[in-house]
Amino acid sequence: MSDIEDAFAQVADEAKRRELPMAAQLRTRSDRRARRRAAVGTLALVAVASAAAVGLLPLAARHNPDQIAAPTGSVTTSPAAPTSAAPSASPSPAAPPTAGCPGGAYTEQIPARALVDGNAPSMEDHVLAYRCGRAPSEDAARALPRVCKSGSHVSDRSILGRRGIYAYLKPPQPDHVPSSYFHTVTRYTAPEAASAYLAELRAALARCGDGYADGGVRFAYSLVDGTGAGDESLMLTLKVTYDEAVEGAPQEALFPVSVVRVGDHVSVVFDVGWEGSPTPPKDLDPVFTKAVEKLLAL
Repeated sequence: MSDIEDAFAQVADEAKRRELPMAAQLRTRSDRRARRRAAVGTLALVAVASAAAVGLLPLAARHNPDQIAAPTGSVTTSPAAPTSAAPSASPSPAAPPTAGCPGGAYTEQIPARALVDGNAPSMEDHVLAYRCGRAPSEDAARALPRVCKSGSHVSDRSILGRRGIYAYLKPPQPDHVPSSYFHTVTRYTAPEAASAYLAELRAALARCGDGYADGGVRFAYSLVDGTGAGDESLMLTLKVTYDEAVEGAPQEALFPVSVVRVGDHVSVVFDVGWEGSPTPPKDLDPVFTKAVEKLLAL
């Protein structure tokens, strides 16, 4: 298993080296930012710096519909201090300690059909590198709500399988590049364990609702409401605020995050937007709807 993981790490590193320049070139073609600044080279640098500051620059390998992402997970060895569980909150449903990855890999494979593929044919989806029993890769760590700055979810010990992608909306046009999003589907040992994840998010919002600063940027999550979708749902908003204005991007922006549970599965759609701006609802809402439909079809 160590040889396989080492091989994957080499592939992921190579993918990073090859895809980051492409992302910078795409940002250079953004008409919106071109109108704000004439220097094309500066535009590319500012765009990449802006995306990295928000923590939403994709760093992943190309998507293969028949390949499960590298196993990941956050098996908590110290459940006394989970990220998303406030001490005063009511206890979450018990999670079997033997779940997760006893053999070094997730015991369940999430099918590709569970994910909402992007609509940009020339811009392939990217597999998120979730690794069972170890911290997720940098790209995958950005795909799920991080309500508190540190800690982990106790419910992670109940994960049987997890798969995610970074995808683009609509085919790119000469005057713009499409917005993008993360979509992750996780299967837990039981509906109660899946529900525990949502309970931990609620507890984290109560505990860390004021947000936290990281590298000159402040991140703060809030609960909008449930959507009524599936067996249980949460609609969150991530507010990203820069300490200093970033040219070509809003100093403050709100990004929606949809969390839906159906049985023992949980779907998370996380808006990435483009160049610091969120995706328009008319473009993102269909992704939320399709994500629920795919979850119900599993």
